[in-house]
Amino acid sequence: MYFGLESALMRIFGTPELLVKTASWQREINAGYRKTAVASEYRSTRDERLGDDGIRKGDLRERMQPELFAILTIRYDDNQANRSSAWLRVTHLFRVDERIPKAIRKNPVMLALYLMWLLQHPDMQQKRGKVEITGKSRKTLYRWRVACEAVCNEWIRLAEDQAEELLEEAGAIKYEN
Repeated sequence: MYFGLESALMRIFGTPELLVKTASWQREINAGYRKTAVASEYRSTRDERLGDDGIRKGDLRERMQPELFAILTIRYDDNQANRSSAWLRVTHLFRVDERIPKAIRKNPVMLALYLMWLLQHPDMQQKRGKVEITGKSRKTLYRWRVACEAVCNEWIRLAEDQAEELLEEAGAIKYEN
C-alpha cells in the first residue's frame, strides 16, 4: 500500500546517501530540481525540491500537524540538522507515552538517540548510528525494543496516513486497481 507513498516522500524529503552516487539518481536530481526566485528584495535563488508531481515539502508542512510532519522529517529527510530540529518538536510525544519503558523515557539522551534511530527509514538506518544499551539482560532489552518499535511504528503510521491523504488530494500519488 505504501509503495507509491514511500517513493513520493523520498522524492520530497531527499534521497539517502547510499543512492546519491548512482547515475540514475543524478538524472532524477537534475530533473527534480528547479531554480525559483525568492522575493525580489532578497535577490537570491533557492532550490525547491520537486517531484514529477510538483508537490513540495512546504505544502506538506503547511497542511499537516506539526508533530506528524516532524516525524516524516526524521524518517525521510537526508539532512541530520533537519532531523535534529524535528526531534525537538516531537520529544514531548515520546516522553509522555506510557508504553515506552520508564528507563528510556526518563533519560533524554537515550530517548533521543534510540528513538530517532528507530524512526528513520530502513534505508537511512546505518550501523554506525545505532545505539546499543548495555548493562541489562537480553530479555529486558528485547522487551524494551518491542515496546519502542510499537510506539514508533504507530506514530509513523499516523504521519504517513495523513501525508498519504494530502498527496492523494494533490494528485501526487494514485493507486490503480
